[in-house]
Amino acid sequence: MRVPVRILIVAAAVVTTGLTAPAASAAAPSTQNAMIRGAHLSPDTTNVDVYLTAFSGGTTTLWLSSVGYGDVSPYNWLKPGPYAVSMRPHGAAASTPAALSWTLTAKAGHAYTAAGVGTNKKLHGVIIEDQLTPPAAGHGLVRVIQAASRAPRADITAQNGLVLAKSAAFASTTKYTIVPAGTLQVAAKADGTSLDTSATVAVKSGSVSSVVLLDGKGGGLALRTLTDAAGAATTPIGSVPAGGGGTVHRPNGIPSWTWGLGAAAVVALAGSALAVRGRRRSAAA
Repeated sequence: MRVPVRILIVAAAVVTTGLTAPAASAAAPSTQNAMIRGAHLSPDTTNVDVYLTAFSGGTTTLWLSSVGYGDVSPYNWLKPGPYAVSMRPHGAAASTPAALSWTLTAKAGHAYTAAGVGTNKKLHGVIIEDQLTPPAAGHGLVRVIQAASRAPRADITAQNGLVLAKSAAFASTTKYTIVPAGTLQVAAKADGTSLDTSATVAVKSGSVSSVVLLDGKGGGLALRTLTDAAGAATTPIGSVPAGGGGTVHRPNGIPSWTWGLGAAAVVALAGSALAVRGRRRSAAA
């Protein structure tokens, strides 16, 4: 039976066997941990639930629920070591055979984007290393992630003839290009077709960014800009993902991974309340 996998992406989270995250008010040193985020870059793959297994302990934990095409999670701290990422159709039991699995070896001081890429028939997982070292003042680094199936190959250029990607193949990622800080007008055109799109990219001094080319909703192409891991001091780090389960309800319009973080906070508060109640009962006795 063909599994209707519209796959996601994957990234990291706290697993009881080895993932660590900083307290909300303090960031763990990037030299001791890795950073990772997930991205769903398969246009014809349905929403999925993503699981992470640390090889050191073998415990499998649900991290992201119902992730769809174009979704990108926040960064999270990850303890160095080998991990397995697995994806199942949204709502499937954890015991269901994974529709897709691949491995990651996280190194201290490195940042990664773990993504499901390609069309459903050729779906595969990739680990993209993100830049941690920012460029010199007055400049930014920009790369292209080509995730538009409507553009088997595409050119992505900026004003003044700056080429960010030349005939970039679908499901590929370019190297970073140094660009001047400021407002960058970026245009993308599919080779051999009339499909094109454009966007304004704000390049801050010392920033590191990815311009993602996607299939547009309802047709055409679309561009999206992501802030990459430009150093631990400035990189947005997500809270500890706990996962709400494959059938967790979430309000309309709120990404599932965000709802999962809220559920984690509720569970933590409930646990604290039970602990306090238990101490009070013991004191009364």
